[in-house]
Amino acid sequence: MKFVAAWGFVTALKLLIAVHLPLFGDEAFYAWSARHLAWAYTDVPGGTPALIALGTALAGDTAFGLRWPFLVLGAALPWLVVRLARRLGDASSAWRAGLWSLPLPLLLPLGTLGLPDALLTFAVLLALDALVGLAAAPQRRAFDGLHGQLALALVLGALAHYRFLPVLAVGGLAALWLLPRPALRSPGLWLALLAGALAWWPVLAFNATIDGAGWRFQFVERHPWSFEARGLLQPIEQALVVTPLLYLASLLALWRGWRCGGPARLAAACAGGLLLFYALLAPFADRARFSLHWPLPAYLIATALLPAVLDHWRRRRPWWPAATATLAVSGTLLVAALFALPALPGLAARTAGSGLYPDNFLGWREVAAAVRQHRRPDEVLVADHFMLAAQLAFALDRERRVFVLDHWNNHKHGRAAQLALWGYDETGLAALPAGTPLLLAIEPGETPAQEHAAWLGRACRWIEDLVPIAVVAGPGEGKWFWLYRGQRRVGEQPAGCAVPLPPESATTQ
Repeated sequence: MKFVAAWGFVTALKLLIAVHLPLFGDEAFYAWSARHLAWAYTDVPGGTPALIALGTALAGDTAFGLRWPFLVLGAALPWLVVRLARRLGDASSAWRAGLWSLPLPLLLPLGTLGLPDALLTFAVLLALDALVGLAAAPQRRAFDGLHGQLALALVLGALAHYRFLPVLAVGGLAALWLLPRPALRSPGLWLALLAGALAWWPVLAFNATIDGAGWRFQFVERHPWSFEARGLLQPIEQALVVTPLLYLASLLALWRGWRCGGPARLAAACAGGLLLFYALLAPFADRARFSLHWPLPAYLIATALLPAVLDHWRRRRPWWPAATATLAVSGTLLVAALFALPALPGLAARTAGSGLYPDNFLGWREVAAAVRQHRRPDEVLVADHFMLAAQLAFALDRERRVFVLDHWNNHKHGRAAQLALWGYDETGLAALPAGTPLLLAIEPGETPAQEHAAWLGRACRWIEDLVPIAVVAGPGEGKWFWLYRGQRRVGEQPAGCAVPLPPESATTQ
């Protein structure tokens, strides 16, 4: 069967990338969170760290050990598309819908990295499949398998990310509007919704103890909430990343599904509402962190409705389906090639520091090796920002305690409050006994060059006798790291404290 063969190829490709790809910065922080398991954190609920804890417990403290649960979730998504499409049509169309989900370029990274979107997208498709099933057979009264599936999906979504809330809003409105009255009156449905609502209790309770820091970051601080015309280009950007013909076909599939009525209308309303939400949000969101992959669940839902549109194209313009497939497959292979760059050492060295090589994959192996080489047994590790600290914590046998200076990066990415809760911020550093030997790792590229001296001066506040011991070069021209040796300050910081910049002769490869 074509679908099974294509799914096997894509899954094998994702597995190959996941095994060889260096650790991504956010993955490292979630792995750090997995060493401090909790129901919720300031940046995400507890689902992603829990999956990482499970993965590393069963498969070891490696990048693959961290990622394999997410690979399983990502590999399940095309099968959920087949299941959803089967509820909306016949078996032949369902397998074709699953086949068309595979060349979505946005799908390839999903599950390849240990990030929340795999669990989030799995929960979205699982929930919609249950709703469509309830719409097709509305006479159910008791709590049955579909109600249980919906409850599970809602719980998983609450554990995945705060971004499941817009999905709940769109899906809830669509369900209230379009589900048959008997389905809405079923006690089983309301029991499932109650389970989903209770799943948010840990996040609510956690935010209550930290003055709402998680809510503020996700819904206030990370976005400027002021109009920026550049955001109006979001649909064009989406068309490029989905590939233009597949994007057009997806929109037509949603329109056709709406016109068909019944369960297809419910699916189209959920996917179309989600696309509309992100299009309306784009002009007011932080463009630097408004991610292109956020609408992916909507496109996966659209592929369940896609075969009818492609059949129409085939009758009217026989070459359009082939052209659509060619563009989509080419886009997916391009994404695979971009992910292969950091995974292949030879290519990494030649492309590091360019736009082709994502910055957050870069340099952590080199700096970890230098720390192992220079660190003395009694030295406590300090990093200048959270991502470097998390990468070192994972690389150094998943070390639990790494202190972090109060860098602007910690606040930009919503991790400062979490570091404070763990006691790894400057307050925790200040609590160390005076004279404690310290090894400080700094990533100068994360601070403007004109501010390097002032930033090193800030380190004087807590650390004295700072002496540069190495400059570590990442692959190619990508990154540099500075290593300093010092000790926890005894007494107050002296006026005019200055820390020498490392000499070029200290460079190590």
